Amino acid sequence: MLEEWLRGKTAQDVGESARWFKQPVSRYIMIAAVCLGLLALIWPLGRSPSTANRAVTTVKADSAPVQSEMTASLESILSQVAGAGRVKVSISLASDGQKSYASNSRDENRQITEGGTPGGSKLTSEETRVRDLAVSGGSPLLVENKTPEVLGVLVVAEGADRPEVAERLLEATATLLKISPCQVSVMPREED
Repeated sequence: MLEEWLRGKTAQDVGESARWFKQPVSRYIMIAAVCLGLLALIWPLGRSPSTANRAVTTVKADSAPVQSEMTASLESILSQVAGAGRVKVSISLASDGQKSYASNSRDENRQITEGGTPGGSKLTSEETRVRDLAVSGGSPLLVENKTPEVLGVLVVAEGADRPEVAERLLEATATLLKISPCQVSVMPREED
């Protein structure tokens, strides 16, 4: 109705267009045109020539340095527990841990049209995916660092023959590594 008012149509002109729409074939043409229009809006046109995406590259960490660092740290802390004496720790890890680095991903799509012969042309399409690590300050940008999962810990201490000291060592180890106390074993150290 607004369209009719803007165009200045009369009631007779409106009646003629309404008659045209009431015909069955005209209705199907109109419905098909609307569907094609909606499909054209929704349909993806393809990738842009150069798009930058941020992705994450995951690399497994080497377990030896991580395990030795955890062991040394735990030995140093547990040896300070009252009555513990000299402490030796052995840690069993389930995995090596993971480090996730940020990376830039770029998709390139090139289309080349060659027209060597009259009336004929050849279309060549070339797609390339480039993935680079994101660098900040000369080193890769670390997004996440997952520590390895601890399966079990053996603590050998001089003062572990006393139950109260063994209990404190067990609680401290479980708390520091965020594991269940049943994964920790505390044993007395053999005297020299």
